[in-house]
Amino acid sequence: MKRTSAAALALLLLAGASAQAQDKKDADRIGKDKAPVVLKKALAEVQKKKSAAISEASEMATGRQKLTQNYDGVLKKDFAAAKGGAEVYAKGATILVNTGGRFDPPDQVQGQEAMGAQAFKNPSILIDEAGKVATLPQFGPDEMVDGKDCKSIDMTADPVLLRAQLKEFGERLNRTFSNQIGFAGAQVFDLRNAMDEKGSAATYHVCVGKDDLLVYRIQWVIRPKIKPGSLPPMVRLPDDMDQKIDVKFSKWDEDVAFDIPGVVKAKLGIK
Repeated sequence: MKRTSAAALALLLLAGASAQAQDKKDADRIGKDKAPVVLKKALAEVQKKKSAAISEASEMATGRQKLTQNYDGVLKKDFAAAKGGAEVYAKGATILVNTGGRFDPPDQVQGQEAMGAQAFKNPSILIDEAGKVATLPQFGPDEMVDGKDCKSIDMTADPVLLRAQLKEFGERLNRTFSNQIGFAGAQVFDLRNAMDEKGSAATYHVCVGKDDLLVYRIQWVIRPKIKPGSLPPMVRLPDDMDQKIDVKFSKWDEDVAFDIPGVVKAKLGIK
């Protein structure tokens, strides 16, 4: 009887150890994979999902001046809808902003709505860019994102991607100057041509859930530099400029309530 009991206890302990090992394996799907493999798998998992809740914080800093905007909404593949600094709707890089019954592109909007819309970046673009970065991703410290245990991955934008992002940053500065009193209609310079590609940099910080390989955070930061002597003497820009976009994702494939106006669906081709 004692031998039988001892054997049964051993089997129970063995079964318990196996179950714990399986639970640990299920809780960490990353295993021994390297950062590039984990990033590729995570982006593939995201592509399988239909939607997610998004929370985006945007910061534009020029010297001591900082403009911060926050948005909450929903992401459905390459379509995003969010409210906060402005009420914005985006399909890819195309953005519409609600100005009280009208839904126009940011460059056709003035005032607070224009600033809010220009600060927003469609999270689907960040996801797409993260998959196109040619530099080698590296693991950073583990990170908790709203209670989710994540592996962090860091990388730097390659020259081709950085060049496109500097052009976009320059276009935003152009719109800012053209909207300022005294500059409207009198801008004779193009800040897109003043960007110093060699002195500038852009980085990505991606947090991937260990148990499901889904993306729960993407932080993108660009720090542009201006070529010395590229601007007229009356135009002075600080040496320390940057733009930050920090997006958190949650509720993957869960219902996220957000009413999308019919005119937006028509203009952006949303069903």
